Amino acid sequence: MSQQKMIFFGAGVLGSLYAARLKDAGVDVTIVARGSRYQEIKEHGIVLEHFKTGGQTTTPVRVVDRMPEDEYFDACIIMVRKEQLADALPSLALNRQIPTFVSMVNSAEGPEELIHALGRERVLLGHVNAGGERDGHVVRYMTAAEMTMGELDGAVTDRLRRLAEIFKSAGFPVVLSSNMDAWKRYHVALAIPICTAMYMAGGDNYRLAKSRKGIRMFVIAMREAIGALRAAGYPVQPSKLRLFGVLPSWILVPLFRRVMRMELMDIGGARHARNARGEMTVLAAELRKLIEASGVPTPTLDELYRYLDPAVPPAIV
Repeated sequence: MSQQKMIFFGAGVLGSLYAARLKDAGVDVTIVARGSRYQEIKEHGIVLEHFKTGGQTTTPVRVVDRMPEDEYFDACIIMVRKEQLADALPSLALNRQIPTFVSMVNSAEGPEELIHALGRERVLLGHVNAGGERDGHVVRYMTAAEMTMGELDGAVTDRLRRLAEIFKSAGFPVVLSSNMDAWKRYHVALAIPICTAMYMAGGDNYRLAKSRKGIRMFVIAMREAIGALRAAGYPVQPSKLRLFGVLPSWILVPLFRRVMRMELMDIGGARHARNARGEMTVLAAELRKLIEASGVPTPTLDELYRYLDPAVPPAIV
């Protein structure tokens, strides 16, 4: 395989992590960063620190402060928060040389905004499974399970295989999905109950884990959201989520109490929820539209929605 040339749009925790790892694997990488982050990468490179081991790596990467308009890249990986996407799309659309844009952006409203700006044939959807936070120019991170990618029509194309191999070569396992649109919607249907339950616990996953009532509310809200998406006609993706609809609460509540005590839930869940309340608010509004269209009542989820408002005090202290 000839050397691939890729550009990352977004230099937060995830954009930095994946850009550095791909550069280390031999990919020709450019990253678009703004403001102080541009200066940090220009001066220090991308500095990664593993949460568990404390091991650090430094990767020099070409950094630019705007999207190149006339330069060819094999793919652009979009790594911004959902509330930033609308402002990013005009800049992305300026480059007509790029054949493939992979949106790693969380969304419950589907890819139409991307398609309108970039063209259907250029859009793929993906999801990375990592988390972390920035401390100055250092990015502390932890990876979890595999990442997921797919074409809009579910086909397994040559370009999808090539992209999967590139990420695999950088140490990121990849699963291909036949319905990434549904996959992303169901991801939001899990994320919003989790995050709102954490807000109810003051943004603390360990505090939430101690509350059987709080975990039970999360489980019920999650089932409500999944049930509404199924009623709206979206096939459950990934299919293992069907288990959440059939396993009894006496199994799920203790299970999720253990999950909430995990360090990974602190790093990839609670810290993200605390730092991305704006994104969670946008995603919650998108999910609510889907639920309203389904006609399925979601009283427990509606109760948790109150805690999106930072002015509402935690109920679990």
